[in-house]
Amino acid sequence: MLTQVKRFKLIGVLLCCLLITGSSNHLGAIGFWHVLNTKANVLQSYWNSPAYFSDHLEQFPKTSLAILARNQISSAQYMYSLKLIKSSKSDTAKPFWLSAINDLTIPERKILATKLLEQLRWSDLELLASKNKLPAGDVLNHLKLQLKTPQSKVSTAFIHNLGFSSLRNISKPNKQCMFNVLTMSDHRSGLYKLTEFINTYNKQPEPRENIFCFSKPVYVAGMLECKSSTSKIANCDWQLSKLNNQLPNNYDFIVMMPKDGTANVTKGTMLINSKAKYSVFLHELMHFNGFEDEYALPKTKQAWLCAKTGFVAPNLFISHGEPPPTDWHKAKSCQQGGIAYKPSENWSIMQYQQLGLSAQYRQLWLKHLDTTNGKFHRHSSALTFANKTILN
Repeated sequence: MLTQVKRFKLIGVLLCCLLITGSSNHLGAIGFWHVLNTKANVLQSYWNSPAYFSDHLEQFPKTSLAILARNQISSAQYMYSLKLIKSSKSDTAKPFWLSAINDLTIPERKILATKLLEQLRWSDLELLASKNKLPAGDVLNHLKLQLKTPQSKVSTAFIHNLGFSSLRNISKPNKQCMFNVLTMSDHRSGLYKLTEFINTYNKQPEPRENIFCFSKPVYVAGMLECKSSTSKIANCDWQLSKLNNQLPNNYDFIVMMPKDGTANVTKGTMLINSKAKYSVFLHELMHFNGFEDEYALPKTKQAWLCAKTGFVAPNLFISHGEPPPTDWHKAKSCQQGGIAYKPSENWSIMQYQQLGLSAQYRQLWLKHLDTTNGKFHRHSSALTFANKTILN
């Protein structure tokens, strides 16, 4: 008999709980409706049914969310910050998600990190990582690339999934191409910029198809040190780097992309920064095939180049009294030594990169390739930088 009484009491308690829960949800729904459709006090209504409101915050307009967020309600701070980030107001959003960060679940932190990545908020992601609040996964790996984390500490699978290469899986050169170019960078934006350059080039190969073929960009952070400033030429420590002995020897040229420094070509290696435009990249490709600049060259270079006579490049003839080629015009390359001449009366891509490649210089390029049969100074893993020649 006692057992039956206890059973009835238990059933009664459960029924009461269910009724209370149902009533709570019903009251919460009513209060939520009033906030959305009348001028009901959102803060007071929230505290009447906090659980219900927290589960439905995404339906709130920004104004209501803002009131809750400013009153230190962490779930509202989180949701409000997401809406602000989506509206490109990430600076305004930061104090809200930062205040709530300790209350966020791992899935919520992943969503927040993804939104911050979409806005390229690297300093915010660094802050999350420094507080140990950035969950493992793709966003953390993107941050590692941005911070130039050594390639040995970044997931190889992640690098491959982005369409890039690691040092261990560099693809073989394309035998159909006259020149194969190995591309690499030590930071995230460099990898993406190289991909952009390669895709642009492949849409309109210059000077024709099957001249240049490019590898997937290789992530090489930690293997060499690039110390360049915006105003100085890009420079990386090829001689002292661990990278030198790990590069394949069956590529003709190398493109290395540091963050800063002006573009230059040295003995088959191009250095070009990740903020450069495609026209600069094309200009530097022409240096691979021996073209010279048509603006005033550095004085140290003029000292030996302008002392020469005749064709020193496909687009540059230096005269010491000899007649220049027919229909060639004075260039600014040499301010000392001989007088420099160029094919075009107007500016060309070798004088001002933004002009792009003209039909005249494309034909000149092709003629030079046919004449030389593609025999140019190629990259060597045993690079010597003493007395280096810079074409920029």
